[in-house]
Amino acid sequence: MRIKSVGFYKRLILVVVGLTILLSTGFSIALLVRNRSLEKRLDTTQFLPDDVVTVGATELEPAGIVREAPVLSYQMLYPDFKASFYGFNADLVGDKTVFLTFDDGPSEGTATLLDILKKKGVGASFFVNGKSNRILSDQLKRMVEEGHTVGMHSYSHRYNVIYENIENLLDDFYRNYLYIKAETGKAPDILRFPGGSINIFNLENYQSMVAEILRRGFIYYDWNVSAGDASADATTQGIIDNVVNGVRLCWGPAFVLMHDNDKAVLGEALGPIIDTLSKEGYVFKALDNSVKPPMFIYPD
Repeated sequence: MRIKSVGFYKRLILVVVGLTILLSTGFSIALLVRNRSLEKRLDTTQFLPDDVVTVGATELEPAGIVREAPVLSYQMLYPDFKASFYGFNADLVGDKTVFLTFDDGPSEGTATLLDILKKKGVGASFFVNGKSNRILSDQLKRMVEEGHTVGMHSYSHRYNVIYENIENLLDDFYRNYLYIKAETGKAPDILRFPGGSINIFNLENYQSMVAEILRRGFIYYDWNVSAGDASADATTQGIIDNVVNGVRLCWGPAFVLMHDNDKAVLGEALGPIIDTLSKEGYVFKALDNSVKPPMFIYPD
């Protein structure tokens, strides 16, 4: 019985040893196959240079490899709707620089505003819409010829349509872009959102809209001084006080919001505004996309 028991254990040991050898051999073959597969992937992998900034590196996404963000469908719309941006130049703007900006034109009052600016030797910026007739469109040419900047302010100025989604925003601003380019011979590279970059119509999607505009190279300008001229009860002296006092309170350049809407009170206030601030050492300039803009703060 003892001899039989010893033989049983010998056979058991041989079986275990055999299974161990088979498993080891199989594991080695699997590793070899896996190693050859990795070698093939290595041969076809393009490594980025060391100076590439790594974003989002994790244990599974090693440093030095940058994944491209997925392309969104609206990013493919209007491929020519873009601008060149080379950075801001703070040296060109002092703390006593004033940028007069006029929204919503051209209008029947544009010529009056341009006459005053020309007489005072002051450059300004006009953020124009596209809904105007041919005679008013000629004012865009005059703006450019007299050294002013023409920027986009949407084509239709219909808040409920423009801010419904990003596709609508791009469609409307692209029409505005083509309109200005056709009338002035120069493609605009700055804009102002109707109602500002954050307003009650775009609270749910303003971040995506702003990001797409910036991605295309355009710079948008909010404001830090408001003339209050769009108010139904605006007065000449009220506009003067709003602008002059607002500029004095600015810590840095002043970006003044006014409206090219054919109101007589604005034309009456513009000259005194320029005269008063000029006597206090302020200088007036037209915008270009090298000027760092004021941007409304995003709410949490």
